[in-house]
Amino acid sequence: MSATDTPSAPAEAPKGPVIELIPLGQNLARVVLTISNQGSLLRFQQELQTLGQHFGRIQQLQQRIQAALTTVERDALTKVTEAEVKDFNEKDAVFVKVWGFSVSAVANRQATFVNTALRLFAVVTEEEAAKAKADKNFKEEQLVVRGDRRLLQTAEIRGLDLVIQFDQFAKVLQARRDAAVQLTELLKRAEKDEDKTRIQTQLDQTLELLNKGNKEMAESVGYSITHNYEVEVLESKFVILLNQEEVNQVMALAQQQQAAAAPAAVAAAEAPKIEKKAEKKN
Repeated sequence: MSATDTPSAPAEAPKGPVIELIPLGQNLARVVLTISNQGSLLRFQQELQTLGQHFGRIQQLQQRIQAALTTVERDALTKVTEAEVKDFNEKDAVFVKVWGFSVSAVANRQATFVNTALRLFAVVTEEEAAKAKADKNFKEEQLVVRGDRRLLQTAEIRGLDLVIQFDQFAKVLQARRDAAVQLTELLKRAEKDEDKTRIQTQLDQTLELLNKGNKEMAESVGYSITHNYEVEVLESKFVILLNQEEVNQVMALAQQQQAAAAPAAVAAAEAPKIEKKAEKKN
């Protein structure tokens, strides 16, 4: 393999027998890998980042080869690049065996992690922990001690839509709390009566919305702005965003499948029922 060759791996997105697609805002993403173990997720993220950086170094070396002004410089860069490519391919082959796809297949793609299941822990005081233990429905695994912190499990959030809703609403609550703090400071510094009245009205409205939203979140998932929280990822999907050409291909395939299934569905719906005749006895 010459130094200007890219590492040996498929140039297109990884393929599999089952294609899972999920909408992400205005985009459509294809699921490359689903991980349901926090340790495995951390390991995957670290290995993906390390190999991704390695792949990036190779691309930079290839660009330097193209821009080299002398044969000596080009030959030296070529030798380094060949060694880097060999090392990358060996490590990437191991990555493929473990995770099922090549890093080079997604290195130049828009990719991200999408959490689809979370476990929510509130950081509580010793008194709050004791109160939780006194509840008849309390289970020991709900309280976790990490260092000097006590973490009380408040909810498990499962499903992409619910996780997105939680993330969005938590950000809304944070924004309302920040606005309330800013308005409180403005009120302290206000000198004119009309300014005080205007700011107080805005503050009252903000606090009303904040308290209402906080109550709804506390009742649904035990989330409140009065506590700090830690989130444990129970399931995450590594996805690549599809380009317009790929989206068109997906839509065309879906239309073909619908068209192929339609006659069978109609036939099944209109199939005559055969009545079993009673056998004649001699």
